[in-house]
Amino acid sequence: MMRPLLAAAIALLVTACDRPAMIEARPALWRVQDHDTTIWLLGTIHVLPPGVKWETPAIDQAIDAADMLVTEIPAQPPEQAAATFAAAAHADGLPPIADRVPPGQRDRLKQAARAAGLSADTLGGMKSWAVAATLSGGESRAMGATIDHGVEAVVARRFAAAGKPRRALETQAGQLAMFDTLPEAAQRLLLLRAIEQSDGYHRTLAAWGSGDTARIAATFEPGFRGAPALETILVTDRNRRWSGWIAQRMTAPGTVLVAVGAGHLAGGTSVVAMLRARGLKVERVQ
Repeated sequence: MMRPLLAAAIALLVTACDRPAMIEARPALWRVQDHDTTIWLLGTIHVLPPGVKWETPAIDQAIDAADMLVTEIPAQPPEQAAATFAAAAHADGLPPIADRVPPGQRDRLKQAARAAGLSADTLGGMKSWAVAATLSGGESRAMGATIDHGVEAVVARRFAAAGKPRRALETQAGQLAMFDTLPEAAQRLLLLRAIEQSDGYHRTLAAWGSGDTARIAATFEPGFRGAPALETILVTDRNRRWSGWIAQRMTAPGTVLVAVGAGHLAGGTSVVAMLRARGLKVERVQ
């Protein structure tokens, strides 16, 4: 799923702007359980505006009961995350950014760049996938969304306050390296979709808050339409690795909260679907 995967990069460019009214959200939550192991699966959104109320009684129960938090990537200082992104995002000898989109989309490219607070010169030194990441942050920036308000950050603070450990399924560098493996044509498709889907964050936020998995899956489908290889690399293969980790973790006793982007838990190739295909009992709690 493009947006949640890119959110860590996007959040580095986000500053608080207009403050929205309080939003009541009920994110999707599942429980995988056997006689001595419980794994909670919480669908997240990585950057949120202030004023989103999502810590429901069911989620509070999962957080309080879990002995360990597992997220997509480890916690790291913002400056370290920014440096990692910058090192992966930039390259010499790239064509002008305007040449990497169809002529009919160049005005929208300029508009998206202005919304993100960046110039064409700045974007021109970035790889196409990195420009897509950067431009996708324009709408969330306008809503005042930050990674500090995101679900993982809030949950991590609660675990840290309780002295409970946090682990990760991937690294930021590993995530960004996936984009570098994409051919330029696929990267430019990501860029085009980022320009076309100017209301993508708003739709993602609404779908996540509803907890409607069909709606969540439908929100991300346009980003991969006509590009199955993108979905395979960015979503399906990762879901397969994560579901394998969860299945293996079910062989040891304890209680774990796994908090990952909501799109990874929705649809026919989701982590939830893959766990059920392995014969595990996955119960929707919220």
